[in-house]
Amino acid sequence: MPTSLLLLAPIILAIGAGTATQNVVNTALSRHASAVGAVFISVTGTFFILLVLLLLNVGGSRTSVSSALHAPPYLWIGGIFGVLVLISAVLLVPRVGAATFVAFLVAGQLIGALVLDQLGAFGLPRFPVTPLRVLGVFLLIGGARLVLWR
Repeated sequence: MPTSLLLLAPIILAIGAGTATQNVVNTALSRHASAVGAVFISVTGTFFILLVLLLLNVGGSRTSVSSALHAPPYLWIGGIFGVLVLISAVLLVPRVGAATFVAFLVAGQLIGALVLDQLGAFGLPRFPVTPLRVLGVFLLIGGARLVLWR
């Protein structure tokens, strides 16, 4: 494992823990509002944080937003997937539990990421699917199934 990944892995793991927390908090909020209302409040908070970062021009964000306005429209679908994840978390976490939801979400993300890597989708570098990478997917799916047992 490259040194840079060793240094970044704890940060990525912490972000993952935050995502699990987001799922549970949004689910709790949905008891006071609808699923869509809870997601709207969550996304509104996200919007205001991003607005502040944009106004501060963090990382040249103003320039990048104006450039993105000229990007092909199909590149704007990320927000749709974000809303789908948030709404499905609010609806499914109470039924299957946070750990099961996240385990299968991550397994699905890994499968999708392997396909996108293989294709070099959206102009990213191509990373071929190898037997070891496929084995990693099966191990993650197996781990997700283990999380189902209580």
